[in-house]
Amino acid sequence: MDKRFTVEESNLICVFAGEGRSEVIKDIERALPYQEDTDMMELSGRVIGKLRDMTDKEFEQLELTEAE
Repeated sequence: MDKRFTVEESNLICVFAGEGRSEVIKDIERALPYQEDTDMMELSGRVIGKLRDMTDKEFEQLELTEAE
């Protein structure tokens, strides 16, 4: 797991894992209107912010694994 992401954040990225960083951001943003849980909305917002703050190269180097 990358140290910049919490376990929950890593799991969310894994759920939306796509072709690249931009696709993950777009997919999470598309899901936002359907989220009714405020905690999930906050989590999604944090993940989007962190993903926007990194480069595509940094994203490609992430070793994210979904935790149970």
